[in-house]
Amino acid sequence: MLWTIVALAAQIRAARGGGRREHSRRQGSPGRGLAYFMTIAMLPAHKESVRHHPVEFAVGMIFHLGLLCALAGIVMLVINPALGTVWCHGVWPVLVVALAAGLVLFVRRLASKYLRFMSSPDDYLAVLASCGLLAVTGLIALDPRVPLVALIYACLLFIYMPLGKLRHAAFFFAARADQGRRLGYRGVYPPAAQGE
Repeated sequence: MLWTIVALAAQIRAARGGGRREHSRRQGSPGRGLAYFMTIAMLPAHKESVRHHPVEFAVGMIFHLGLLCALAGIVMLVINPALGTVWCHGVWPVLVVALAAGLVLFVRRLASKYLRFMSSPDDYLAVLASCGLLAVTGLIALDPRVPLVALIYACLLFIYMPLGKLRHAAFFFAARADQGRRLGYRGVYPPAAQGE
């Protein structure tokens, strides 16, 4: 985890170029723009892609919710193995449904000519690696020896994370935070109410 945190932090810093200076004249609040962009602007009603692909969005949300539950279980296993095991027992139905959602997304990527054209091998590996985490974490509910396997798998996944597509887990939030702050500074976000 330490390798992952340090590597991702270095990559995010390098991607920002050490922090770009804002050249536009300040029109609003960076804090308010950031808060809006990380909350209201992320709602499905504000995303055109969600309106055009509601089923795919729902499947993706289920997949990512399961991954959050699995990662929480891994962190708990590291801190308190008994609590982590109880957690994984409690959320295993979510993990199973999320695993099914991940496999649906994988098959969709394989079946779609358009998605195949724009997919790299890392795209396939990221989905399969994430499905693997869901599987080993979900299996903790069936076999008490699995937590060690899940921890080893998670270690390998964390080593891979900064090297492949899975780094988007950190870059998604870093990019949105930077953009929200900049658009807030320029007075674009939050948008003015109608009639102002």
